[in-house]
Amino acid sequence: MSAVPTTAAPAAVRLSILALARRLALPLLFAASCAYQFLQARGHEAPTVFNDELLYAKLSQAIAAGHGLAIRGQHYAFPAPVAPLLQAPAWLFGSMTEGYAAAKVANAIIMSAAVFPAYWLASRYVRRSFALVVAAATVATPAMVYHAYLMSEAAAYPVFVLAVAVLVRAAAEPSRRLGLAVPAVCVLAVATRVQFLVLPFAYLAAVAVCGRGRWRRYALPVGLLAALGGILLLIPRALGRYGDATQYRYGVGAVAHWALTNASLLPFSLGLAVVPGALLGLGYALVRPRSAAERALAVVTVVITVLFLAQAALISAGEAHRPLERYLFYVTPLVFLAFFLYIERGAPRRVLHLGLAGGIALLLSQVSLPGLTGTAAFFFDSVTESAYAHEAYRLGLGNASLVFALLPVILAGLAVALPLRRAAAAVTIALAAIAVQLTAATAVAGTDHLVTGWALRTFGATPPNWLDRSGVRARYLVLPDANPFLGSSLESWNRDVGGVVVLQAAAPDPYPVSVARVRPDGTLEIDGRPAAAQALVVNTFGSQIGLDGTVIARPRDGLVAYRIPGGAHVHWLARGLAADNWTGRRLTYTVWPRHSGAYHLELAVSRSTAARTVEIAAGTSHVQTVTVAVGAPLRVTIAG
Repeated sequence: MSAVPTTAAPAAVRLSILALARRLALPLLFAASCAYQFLQARGHEAPTVFNDELLYAKLSQAIAAGHGLAIRGQHYAFPAPVAPLLQAPAWLFGSMTEGYAAAKVANAIIMSAAVFPAYWLASRYVRRSFALVVAAATVATPAMVYHAYLMSEAAAYPVFVLAVAVLVRAAAEPSRRLGLAVPAVCVLAVATRVQFLVLPFAYLAAVAVCGRGRWRRYALPVGLLAALGGILLLIPRALGRYGDATQYRYGVGAVAHWALTNASLLPFSLGLAVVPGALLGLGYALVRPRSAAERALAVVTVVITVLFLAQAALISAGEAHRPLERYLFYVTPLVFLAFFLYIERGAPRRVLHLGLAGGIALLLSQVSLPGLTGTAAFFFDSVTESAYAHEAYRLGLGNASLVFALLPVILAGLAVALPLRRAAAAVTIALAAIAVQLTAATAVAGTDHLVTGWALRTFGATPPNWLDRSGVRARYLVLPDANPFLGSSLESWNRDVGGVVVLQAAAPDPYPVSVARVRPDGTLEIDGRPAAAQALVVNTFGSQIGLDGTVIARPRDGLVAYRIPGGAHVHWLARGLAADNWTGRRLTYTVWPRHSGAYHLELAVSRSTAARTVEIAAGTSHVQTVTVAVGAPLRVTIAG
C-alpha cells in the first residue's frame, strides 16, 4: 500500500504549465513580432529614402566585400557603423535582390529584439505581467515600419533600450562594473545612431539627482565620459556630415512651433490611452520615488524625451521644415513603463488623472492633421501623419479628422472609467493603447507598400538589377537636368556601378563623385584625364549626348548604356532635351569641335498644346524668332 499522495498532481500540472507559459511568453512575443514584420517587409518593394538608404547599403556591401567603410571605391568617414556592420552579412546572399530581401529580414529580427531589453528594464520596476505588456508595446509601435528601410532605426531601437537600462541601473546602483559599462553603452549607442549623443547627459542628470552623498562612486564613469567627450571635440569632423547641424540657423518661434507639433504627434503613436497615467507615474517617481532606481528611471526618461524633442525641433526648424516624429518613437517602452509605475502605486489621485486625461484629449482633438498632411499620402518622418493620410484616403478628410479628434476623448474616457487599481483594468488600458498602435501600424504599412511599389515602377528598371545580370561593370554619367532618383535606384540595385561621373551638373548626393569636362576638340575628360575605354550608363532624363561608342542597353526611359573607346569624343550635348525628344522651355545645344557653321533644326509642338513662339540664337547676339503651329513642323537654318 503506497503512502504517496496523488491528489495534488492536477494542481502541480497547472502550475508547471503556467510556469512554462510565462517562460515562453517573451520568446513567443519576439517570434510573433519577427513574423509580422517579415510579412510587412515583403510588401516594401524598394528603397525610397535614396541618399540615406544608398549610404547604408553601400557601406554594408563594402564591409561584406572586405573593403571596410567605403562608398564608390573611396573610404567614407562614418560615425555610426553599427547598422552597416549588422546588415553586411545579408549582402553575401547572391544577387542584390536576394541581398535586399535578406537585409529586410535581418532588420526585422534586430528591431524585434528590442523586446528583450525592454522586458529586462521593466521587470526591475513592475510585476512580470506588466513587464510583458511593456515589451509588447515596444514592438507594437507603428514606427516598426522603419525596419524595412536600410538605415539605422532597426539597430538603434534595441541598442537604445539596452543603453537606457544600463544607465538607469548604473545611476541607482553605482559599481565599478557598471561604471565601465556606462561609457561602453554610450559609445555603442552613438556608434549606432548619432542622435543618441544625448544619453550621457541623461545619465549625468540622473547622477546629479540620485548621487547625493556618494559622488566618489561615480568618478569612474563620469571621468570616462568626460574623456570621451574631449576626444570627440578634438577630432575634426568626428560626427561626419551630422556635424553640419551646428551650421543651421534657428528662430526661437520656429523651434517652439516644431517642438509643439512633434510633441502633439507622439501620443498618437503611443496609443494615447497610457499617456496621462505615464505622466503621473513620472511625476510621482520624481517627487516621491519608492527607490533610488525609480527616481533614476524617471530622470533619464524625462531628460531623454526633452532632449529628443529639442533635437527634432531644431532640425525641423533649421533644415527639414516638417515634423520629425521619427526622432521620438524610441521612448515608447519608457512611456508604457511609466504608466505601470503609476499603476503599481495604486493609481492615486484619480481626480488629477481625470483632469489630465481630459486636458490632453481636448488638446489633441485640436491638432490639425489635415493642415500638416495636405493631400500627400506618405510621410517617412511621421507615422502618425502617414496613418492619418491612409484613413483620409479611405474615409475622406472629414471623417478621418473626426476619428482622430474623437479617439483621444474616447480613450481618455476609458482610462477614467476603469478601476485602474486593479491589474486587469490597467492591462486593459495598455492593451487598448497597443490596439491603437497596431491599427496605425497596419495603416502605415499599407501606405508604405503603395509608395515603395510606385517608386520601383517609376525609377527602377525591369529587372532592377539589370546591370549586374548583364555582367558589365559601368560608371554612371549624370548629365544636366538629370532625374537623380534614376541614378539612386540604379546604384541601389546594382553592385556593378563603378562610380558616379558628373558632366556640367551638380553632384546628385553628398558622396564621392568624379568630374567630367569636354575639351574644345571634343575629348571627354574624367578627373582631368582622357576617358579610358569603359561602359557608361547615361542619365538622359533631361539632356542627351552624342558620344563615340556603341549603345549596349536601354534598360528604361531615361537611362542608356554606352561602351566607349579610350579617348572618346563628345560630338554634341543637348541640355534640356528629354528622353522622348521633347524639350521644355529652354534647350541649349552644344557641338564639338567648335567652329563656325550652320544649324538645321526641325521644330514641332504637341497636338495637345497651342502654337509656340520660339527664340533661337547660335552663339551670337542675333536672335531669330519663329512661331511653330500645331501639326506643322517648321524647318529652320541658323548660322553660328
